[in-house]
Parts: sequence; C-alpha cells; structure tokens
Amino acid sequence: MDYKQKYLKYKQKYLNLLRVQKGGQPFLTDILAGLVFSYLFEKNQRQLQLILTGRSPVMVQPFGNFTLNPKYRLEILSRSGLSIVLATRLVQSDRRNNRLELELATRIMSRTHKLPQISPPTLAVTLNKRNGMHTDIIWSFTFHPTLPFFATGSSDKTAKLFRFLPDGSKATCVATLVGHSRPIISVAFHTSLPFLATGSYDKNVKLWRLDNLDVSKVEATCVATLDSDKGGHSNYIYSVAFHPKVPILVTSSDDNTVKLWRLVYTPDGSTIEATCVATLDSHNGGHNNSVRSVNFHPTLKILATCSIDHTAKLWSFSSDGSIVTCVATLTGHSATIISAAFHSTLPFFATVSSDQTAKLWRLVYTPDDSISTTTCVATMEEHKSYVYSVSFHSTLPILSTGSNDNTVKLWSFSPNGLKVKSNCIATMDKDNGGHKKAVHSVMFHPSLPLLATCSEDYFVKLWKL
Repeated sequence: MDYKQKYLKYKQKYLNLLRVQKGGQPFLTDILAGLVFSYLFEKNQRQLQLILTGRSPVMVQPFGNFTLNPKYRLEILSRSGLSIVLATRLVQSDRRNNRLELELATRIMSRTHKLPQISPPTLAVTLNKRNGMHTDIIWSFTFHPTLPFFATGSSDKTAKLFRFLPDGSKATCVATLVGHSRPIISVAFHTSLPFLATGSYDKNVKLWRLDNLDVSKVEATCVATLDSDKGGHSNYIYSVAFHPKVPILVTSSDDNTVKLWRLVYTPDGSTIEATCVATLDSHNGGHNNSVRSVNFHPTLKILATCSIDHTAKLWSFSSDGSIVTCVATLTGHSATIISAAFHSTLPFFATVSSDQTAKLWRLVYTPDDSISTTTCVATMEEHKSYVYSVSFHSTLPILSTGSNDNTVKLWSFSPNGLKVKSNCIATMDKDNGGHKKAVHSVMFHPSLPLLATCSEDYFVKLWKL
C-alpha cells in the first residue's frame, strides 16, 4: 500500500469515527481547530510557548493514525483565531522591548493573512410586547456576564429583565423595573453581585438589587438613587457601567461630565452605597461637550469616554477611583462619537460615530498596564447613516455595529504585521429578519454564540452565530 492510499485509509477511518460520534458529516476545521492548533503550537512553536508561560512545553500525543494534511494548517489557524490571539499577546509584550518576541509575533501574523469567518447569523427569536417586551423605543441592552439573563432599557420609562435559553430560542420576562420618570437610556449588570444599574433622562442613576434569580419571577428593589443631591449629574444620563474587577461605577451625562463612584457593599451584599470620588470635565482634561458613552477595559484600570466633541478619551485610574488621568485623546471622527468598546483578549478598541463610520484602534500598553500609544488601523464605511453601537466578539477578531440605517453589520479584521485588513462579512436588515427602524444597541454574548440587537421598532432580536 503506497503512502497516498494509506493516508486516505486513515483519513476515512477517522472521519467515519467522527460521523458516528457527532452525527452527520463533520466539518473538519470546526471540530479539530482547537486540538490541532494546540498540537501544532506545541510541536512547531515551542519557543513561543516558553516565552508566553515561562515553562517548558509538555508535548501532546499525535492524533493516533490520523495525520493532518498540511494544506489544512493555515486554514485552521486563521479560522480559529487562536493564532491571532497569541500573536497579539506578543505584540503587547513589546512594552518589555523584547525584539525576539516581536519578530515571532510578526511571523505568526503574516501566516494568518486570511480574514476570520463565521457562519452567517440566523434569527433565533424576536421579542415584542406580546411576549413581555417594551411598548416604546428600546435604547439599551446588556447580557449578564455569567447568568442566563439580559436587561433592556426603554422610552416607556422601564427596564426589563429576561431569562433566556442558551440557544437563544426563547426569552421570558421575569421582572419589570419601575421608578424612573423619563426614558431609560443605559443598563449595566454588576459582574459578580446581583445588582443592575440604570441611567435615565430624569438625570438619575438607580441601583437595583435582584433577588430570587433562580425562580420564575425575580424581585428587583431599588437600593440607591444617585442624583444631584448626592453629587450626581445635572442633566440627562447617557451611559452607566460597572468595572468588571474594581468596585467602581462610572456614569456620563449631557452635563459634559463623567463621574466615578466608589461602591461599598454590606457584608451580606444586600445593599450598596455609592460615593462620587471623581468628576471628569473640561477643567481636568475631560470633554467640552455631552458625553455619550463610557466603557471600562475588561481587566485593566482603563476607562473610555466618547463625546459630541468628536473625540474619545482613554483614562487610567487608581483602585479607589479618586485619581484619574487622561492618557490618550483619539481624534479622527468628523462628528459625535456615540459608542466604543474594548476587545476582551486582543489589543484593539473600536469607536462608532454619527459620521457613519466605525474605527478600529490598536492599543499598546505601558509596563504598568496603562496606554502607551493608540493608532487608528481601519475605518469601516458601509453604513448609510449614524452608527449607534459597537460590540466585539469575546475571542475572535470580529465586531458588530448597529446603525440608524436600520441595519446590523458584522466585520472581521485580520492583523498582518502592523497592518489590519477589515471586511463586512454579514448584514442583517429587514430582508433577512432584521429590524425595520434604527438599531440602537448590539451586543455579543460573552461566552455563547449569540448576538443581540434592539431597535426603535420596539423589538429585541437574538441571533445565533
């Protein structure tokens, strides 16, 4: 038996095994991507692993009698996105000025020149007033980072809490939060404790404790109202966000300011006290116009703010939030920057604007985990009106944007050395189950293959990736 026949025999044997275990014809690159990447990484990139972990690699065993055809190698690396993650981790390590690491990172990036791909999103469920959704414009949406819940805020002056199935096929309203007197523009979950923050045009931020999360009806109790009497804002609240690691809440307003609040919880976690410890305005490096969005870095003590003044700013802050320093001002948009997002694993940051574009920025960090440099590496220009919202996929180099042109777009980007290529890989509009009016919020789930969108058409849609 010659080599070719032997190879085909083992390949067919392995595919038959996969077919029995999984049912149906397997998609080889999807099934093997993680395992094959691990094997190839440990076999051929030992030096990289030694640099990343400081430990000598422990070799995995080969895949029995199945030999991966070399032509699949680049395909698997680029589709999985893992190689890009590793390479960009090395790019971040340039703060240690290690020339070898940068050379290796560039080498890996040059191999992954293909843009990452995902299957076109399919509509899993549409939620409207008949199944508990709002009766007016929906402005904001957020997934809980670990629990099967999401929250929404609306012009009907309420926020709603929904429990959903992991495949996105069903969502049930389990609580309606009533207390604001004007539209609720922003909602945010605490990452580890059962609290939700809401920001409203009534100039107030409210903190809600969520009880009985394991039953069909959740109890939501307002435990704090942050108003002007407590050092809060004097105009519309546009955005609220909890830091994932540090007990700090940030809020932004039409009064041109951003406020950081230090949070203190009772020992049993039943109540929360918020104290304003910093106000960012034009006098200390802040914006000189309305601040439309605030967003924390997922792990570092870095804050992003976006404004009508056409700029986004990045800030470094102390653990208690009392010392805040502007470390970068991003210019390039020609109109209001409405929203921004950090990628959770890659050194990229995105902004969207009423100039109808989204911009991708590469971040380089300092040794103390602040920002060293910011460089605009891509501009996405296919929307036909204001771009309201942006969200990164949690692991892949993919982002989503929602626009006043009634569409949601998915974009892939692929670092190749110091350059970035981007491409629109999917558009969701009314012709394929999308929204019929402006899309105000988009969000990828942190761990499930789901994308959520909400709109002026009073609908929330969950899309399966």
